[in-house]
Amino acid sequence: MNLTFGQKLNGKWLMTKEGDTYSYPTNLIMEIKNDSIIYYDFDEFYTSTQIDIKNHKIIMDSDNFEKFEFINDDRLKLFLKVKTDEIYSNLTTEYVRLLPTKTTLTIEQIENLSFNFNWNGEKFKVIFNRELGNLETKEILKMDELTKIRLEELDSTLFISIYNSGKREIIIPIKKVSNNEMILYGTPRKPYEMISEKFE
Repeated sequence: MNLTFGQKLNGKWLMTKEGDTYSYPTNLIMEIKNDSIIYYDFDEFYTSTQIDIKNHKIIMDSDNFEKFEFINDDRLKLFLKVKTDEIYSNLTTEYVRLLPTKTTLTIEQIENLSFNFNWNGEKFKVIFNRELGNLETKEILKMDELTKIRLEELDSTLFISIYNSGKREIIIPIKKVSNNEMILYGTPRKPYEMISEKFE
């Protein structure tokens, strides 16, 4: 293993994706530990594999490897080459490094805040622990729960987690949060951060 690259790669990384992109597991986080990669569905173990890191490549076995390049220190692009039935296929994915969230607030204090976001013209509000949507639709479709945004924590990283019908579907890491501002990251395209406006 190339120690320099291995050390830069070590840590937990969240796969970025567009809202309609399918992935399994749904909220893919990979943890690189020198000679292995561990995959999680958020905080639940999914699978692991042994690796060797050489010449900008993460080698999994003789037929499968990922070439990588750093977009910046905390953003990684992987070029996966997989051989199945003697046919090679290529897939490109990007990951962001999970970092400790910067805040002086408690979980309870953050959950009492609300924020407006506008990312590339896509506007949304973050209101924690409140069902969002039409209650009539919930009754007609016999749903357990409408869309709900929860604040969750993994290691020292806080996340906005969007649940639909009680199932976690989207996670967005929080870079920084104060009484007046929240900064999210891990977007699939530039700008790589979303900076909020507080609303009452």
